[in-house]
Amino acid sequence: MSELSAKSKLNAKKSLMTIGAILLVAGLMYLLYKNLSGFDYRTVIAAMKGYSWSAVAFAIGFTAVSYLLMAGYDWLGQIYIGNRQNWKRTMLVSFYSYVLSLNVGLSIVSSSAVRYKMYQGWGYKTSDIAKLIVFASVSFWLGLVVLAGAALFFTDVRFDGAYPIPDALVKPLGALMMLAGLAYILACRFSKGKLAIKGRELALPGWKTGVGQIGITVLDTVAAATALYFLIPDDNLSFFAFTSIFCIAFFGGLVSSTPGGIGVFETVFLLFLPTAASDNELLAALLVYRAIYFLLPLLVACALFAALEGKSFVGKAGPRMEKAQTWLSVIAPRVLSALIFFGGLIMLFAGSLPSNSLHSEWLKGMMPGMFVELSHFAVSLMGLALLFLAYGIKRKIDSSYYLTLLVLSIGAPLSLLRGDGMGAFLALVAMGAVLTPCRRYFYRRSSLLDLNMDLGSLIAVLVAVACTIYLGVFVYHHGAYENQSWWAFEFDGQKSRFLRTSFGIALAGLLFCFYKLVHTVKPIAGTPYWQCKEAVDRILESSPVASSNLALMGDKRFYFNDEETAFIMFRISGKTWVSMGDPVGDPKAFKNLITSFRELAAEYGGQPVFYQASKDHLFNYVDVGLRPVKVGEVARVRLEDFTLTGSKRQSMRSRLKRVAKKGCVFEMLSQEEALLEMQTLKAISDEWLAAKKAREKGFSLGYFDESYLARFRIAVVRVEGKIVAFTNVWETRSKEEISIDLMRYSNDAPPSVMEFLFVELIKWSQEEGFVFFDLRVAPLSGITVGNSVPFAHKLLDVVFNHGENFYGFKGIRSYKERFSPEWEPIYVASPSSWRLPFVTADLTRVVSSRPSPSAPAGFHGSN
Repeated sequence: MSELSAKSKLNAKKSLMTIGAILLVAGLMYLLYKNLSGFDYRTVIAAMKGYSWSAVAFAIGFTAVSYLLMAGYDWLGQIYIGNRQNWKRTMLVSFYSYVLSLNVGLSIVSSSAVRYKMYQGWGYKTSDIAKLIVFASVSFWLGLVVLAGAALFFTDVRFDGAYPIPDALVKPLGALMMLAGLAYILACRFSKGKLAIKGRELALPGWKTGVGQIGITVLDTVAAATALYFLIPDDNLSFFAFTSIFCIAFFGGLVSSTPGGIGVFETVFLLFLPTAASDNELLAALLVYRAIYFLLPLLVACALFAALEGKSFVGKAGPRMEKAQTWLSVIAPRVLSALIFFGGLIMLFAGSLPSNSLHSEWLKGMMPGMFVELSHFAVSLMGLALLFLAYGIKRKIDSSYYLTLLVLSIGAPLSLLRGDGMGAFLALVAMGAVLTPCRRYFYRRSSLLDLNMDLGSLIAVLVAVACTIYLGVFVYHHGAYENQSWWAFEFDGQKSRFLRTSFGIALAGLLFCFYKLVHTVKPIAGTPYWQCKEAVDRILESSPVASSNLALMGDKRFYFNDEETAFIMFRISGKTWVSMGDPVGDPKAFKNLITSFRELAAEYGGQPVFYQASKDHLFNYVDVGLRPVKVGEVARVRLEDFTLTGSKRQSMRSRLKRVAKKGCVFEMLSQEEALLEMQTLKAISDEWLAAKKAREKGFSLGYFDESYLARFRIAVVRVEGKIVAFTNVWETRSKEEISIDLMRYSNDAPPSVMEFLFVELIKWSQEEGFVFFDLRVAPLSGITVGNSVPFAHKLLDVVFNHGENFYGFKGIRSYKERFSPEWEPIYVASPSSWRLPFVTADLTRVVSSRPSPSAPAGFHGSN
């Protein structure tokens, strides 16, 4: 409960911060609106067109310097944790991280996932990655404070009330901010690498690294500020005064929930910068700067990404590209999400601006006026749709991918029909070209209406809509808004188009946001295999546990960690969320995955249970409050030690000779050969089930399904060419382990045929270089009973020793003992042992229930 309470407090804190950001944005926008009369749209456009190519090139150059210096955060962080990378990798991770953080907002959230995935792919420990992320964040904010303080302290310019503090306090405040940096360096110098705060020890870098942290940020911020400084047409503007305002504006933009701090960054400058430049000239400079410093790097990042994806799409990706897939799967949705959001803004903003006059004249002679009006309204609504679809792109939803391509393909030609000119058309076409080859990143299937959008994303959409309406008001504020202008359908009716479009997108946006806020999503936990096939298959390739192939049966749902490096496969029975074995994938992700899985179950009133959990991860279950109870043992044959020689194998050799005399021959069928024999295998399976008076089970055991069995090689025994016994074989790519799954034999098979099959398969596995042969579970075996043993264990021991009438527990262990295996314990990890009877009942329903795949008929694990 403490973990859930802590999570609730964290969510509440995030919500308060988001609400604070809303109030900040709303307050600044209101102040700007009050000064709206000082701006003129045509004057701003003329000022933007008036910049020389040399001034633009100068700004681009300092922007490049700033992004190059940002790599210093990662470079110093690598020194701090003692694990250096080459400069190319350092530049790559820094560039993508900061492009996303600057354009998406909330830098820690947006860049940490990229850093985590890329550094993890390069072999960094999770703890070291966390230290590096914190180090980079501390470096940036500390340096920003010191630079702002220096700018305030050394300026001699009076601000005339530009700051919300008296001028007399400006220099003392600047001195305090610089002292904060000095205090940090002294702490690094004299604390011997550790600093205790509220009982917690923080590892500090050396004092030289501390100086480097502040120095890198100062240089980076100065370069970023200089790119804007020389765009402002005011030769007498103090660089110190400008820099202090720049730091405040940059800080406000980063902490706001708006993408790229749009609106906040510009508002601070327009309200507080002491400059002789007119408001129109200053606004033009800010717009050009945003295009250069924010959007241009995003487009470069998209171009680099598109080049990599293009090589993969045409089949020319080399080994380096294959290694890059681990971090591209994290970068791709985030970069594309930012790009699509930007595309939505283009379509919305174009609806608030006057149409291209030359293009409109051409349309007059080509299209009916009503068609142009409808195109104008439709494209604006499509822009609003892209804002919402951008969130689905970030969440890797397949329907978002297809709908986005559809919107772009329709919106691009319609933008020409409404008079936007070629700029918007080419931008939307380019976005579609970047998105098209990226289909493989969007495999999650979910309804967009049922997708839970976080509050920050909804705020970003609302701010974008508000900025769109604000832009139109700014453009058309000279003149009255007559009532009849709402319905004036004419080629020159720019203002009436804006009014209709604004009303439409505002109403649609508010209704959808309201729907998302009040809509209660029906709890559907996890994702079925057929909806996340690519991610499951990718993770299975690196799993050293053969039984992980149970994921391919199609009767389970999957719960992934955020980075999709591990999953839990489970089913729900009553209030019990039953996981089949340990999590699968990267062991480093298991603890957090188990914790979040438990919290998810608790959110829906359920209890997590891990069935057949191994001893290797018991500490992860204990750490999250689960209690393991031993329920049996797994028989694993170490293949290098297995032999048929010696007196202990005399009885086995005798049985095998008798089987061989019956004409039994072992054969390993490939997947293609198995498909040709599938009808024969089906007949043997049906015959076996009828003879045993049994029915197919599932969950922890395979069942006969052609599409499922087609995923594996099949080991068979033939008598005179006819198959009489078979088992499908689970293999691991690392050859750490091989195992058997579905085991069936016909009524015509000779006695001991399965023992013959297992021995021959073991010999084949030895030749193939496998380490272990997994003979699967012996239920309720190896449980010792004493006074100190929990009551649950005693109960299980009674079942094991006296339950032969309904299940051959002893017989199973005795049979597997013939192969001299190494016995490893397995457990059920559940919240408390007193729930064991209820857990056992739920487990029985899950394990013994008929297969109920969540995939469409005939899909399951098919290719």
